[in-house]
Amino acid sequence: MIKKHLFVLAVTVTFFSIGFAQTEKDLTANIKEVTVYLSGAEVHRIGNTTLNSGSSTIKLSGLSPSIDASSVQVKGKGNFIILSVNHKLNYLDESKKPKEILAIEDSIKTLNKKLKILAGREGVYKNEESMILANKAIGNKEVGVDALDLEEVANVFRRRLMEISEKRISIQEESIEIRDHLTKLNKQLVVLNGKRTRSTGELYVVVSAKERTPAKFEVSYFVNGAGWKPNYDLRATNVTSPITLNYKAKVHQNTGVDWSKIKLTLSTLNPKRSGTQPKMNPWTLQYRTYSNYPRASKKRRATYAMQGQKTEAPMMQGNLEEAYEEEAQSAAQYTSVSESTTGVQFKISLPYTIPSDGQQHDVSVAEHDLKANFKHFAIPKMDLDAFLLAGVSGWEDYKILSGNANIYFEGTYVGKSFINTKTTDDTLNISFGRDQSVNITREKLKDYTSKKFLGEKKKETFAYEIAIRNTKKVPVNITVEDQIPLSSNKEIEIEVEEMSEAKHDKVSGKLTWKLELLGGETKKLKLIYSVKYPKDKIIGNL
Repeated sequence: MIKKHLFVLAVTVTFFSIGFAQTEKDLTANIKEVTVYLSGAEVHRIGNTTLNSGSSTIKLSGLSPSIDASSVQVKGKGNFIILSVNHKLNYLDESKKPKEILAIEDSIKTLNKKLKILAGREGVYKNEESMILANKAIGNKEVGVDALDLEEVANVFRRRLMEISEKRISIQEESIEIRDHLTKLNKQLVVLNGKRTRSTGELYVVVSAKERTPAKFEVSYFVNGAGWKPNYDLRATNVTSPITLNYKAKVHQNTGVDWSKIKLTLSTLNPKRSGTQPKMNPWTLQYRTYSNYPRASKKRRATYAMQGQKTEAPMMQGNLEEAYEEEAQSAAQYTSVSESTTGVQFKISLPYTIPSDGQQHDVSVAEHDLKANFKHFAIPKMDLDAFLLAGVSGWEDYKILSGNANIYFEGTYVGKSFINTKTTDDTLNISFGRDQSVNITREKLKDYTSKKFLGEKKKETFAYEIAIRNTKKVPVNITVEDQIPLSSNKEIEIEVEEMSEAKHDKVSGKLTWKLELLGGETKKLKLIYSVKYPKDKIIGNL
C-alpha cells in the first residue's frame, strides 16, 4: 500500500515538472548596426522567432567573448514578458576561424602534400641510382669486354647518373624553398591564432507568453577589442585656393565576430574612460623626516624643436587626362553628423564590412574645403629647409580630432604630417612639408668671429649671416627663428651686438624675423653676439 502511494506521488511530481519545464530555443539575431567608439563598440542585433505559451529560454550563441556583461540590453516586441537575461562564455565552442587563417591552413596543407610528392620522387631516383651502381659489372671472367662496348656502356651509365643527380638537386632545392615558405606561414598562423578568441559568448533570455505569439528581439551590448582613429588626406593645389580635407577613419576590431554589411556609426566618445569628476584634496606642506634628499636632475640645454617630415617624398605625376565627364561620388557624401552634449557621431549610410582580423580598415567620413592662410617657417640653425604651413581658422566646425595626415601639394605627395587639435588657439597650423623653392643658408662670418682675453675674462664673439632667397614668381611670407644663448651664472655675460631688427624674447632667447620676399628676392640677416666668462672656465655647450 505504501509503495502504491509512493508511485502515485512520483508520477504526480513528474507531470508537475513537465508542465512547468522551460523549453530552450535557439535564436538567430544578425548584426544590423555597430557604433564604434575611440575604444570599444556597441553592437546591435535583431532576431525574429515564435514563442510557445508558457515559459521558455531563448538562446543566442556564437557571440563575441568580449562582451561587457553589465552592458547587455534586450528589448522585445510582441505579447510576452522578458523575465531575465543571462550572459555566459562557452569554452567548448570556439569562434569561427577567419578567412585569413583558413587560407593559410589550406596553403600549409597543400605545401605539405607537395613536400611528400617531392620526397617520393627523390626516393625513386635514389633507388634507380642504387640499382645502376649495383649492376655496373659487365662481362665475366671467361669472356672479355670489347673496348667500344665498354665505352658505350660507360657513356650510358654516365648520362643517366648525371640526369638522376640533376633531378635530385632540383628536388632538394624546391623542397628547401617550400620548407622556408612553410616556416613563414606557420609563424604567421601562430600570430593570427594568438589574436583569435578561443571561446564564444552566449545570451540566455527567459520569457513568458500566455499564448503562441510572434516575437522580435533587439539585443545590444558593448564589446572590447574594437575602436577607430582619425586619418586625413590634405590636398592643396596652390597657396591661394582652399585646402581639401578628406576625413577618414581607421576602424579595427578583433571581437571574434565579423561585422558584415552593417550600418556603421563612428563616435568621438570613449566609454571606457572614467566619467567621475576629479576631487582635489587639501595640499599641506610638511618638513621631510629623512636625510636622503633626491638629487636634482641636470638642466638641459634649451633648444627649439620643429615637427616635420625629414625624408623627401617621391614625385608623382599630377596631370591626369580627363577620361569621363562625370566625377565619381565619394563615400563621404553618405555620412550624416550629429552632435550631443559630450561628443559627435558620424552615421555612415553606406553598408560596411569589418572582419574580425585586428587590421585597420579605411572608412570615408567626410570631405571639407578649408580656407587657409599659407606661410613659410624656418629654423636655419636646425634645418636649412623652409616648411610650408597652412593656418586654418574655424576648424572647430568640422569636428576634427588629432590624427595623422597625408599631405598633397600641387598634385604631388609631399609627405606626412600630424594635425594637433588639442590647442586653445583660434588658428590650426598644419605643416605641408618642405618647400624647396625657398633657399636658405646660415654661414659663420669669420671676419666678426673672434676670441679675446680681457684681464681675468675671456670673450668669444660669434657672427652668422642668414640668407633667404625666394625662387618663386609670387611673393612669400616667412617666419625665421634663431636663438641667443642664456646665462645660467652671473659670471657668464651675454651681449647681443647685431640681430637685424629681430624680435628678441629674453626669457627663452628666441629670435624671430617675419619677412615678406617678392618673387626672386633675397634677404640677408646678420646675427652677432658675444659671451664673456672667466678665462679659467670652460663652457662645454657654447
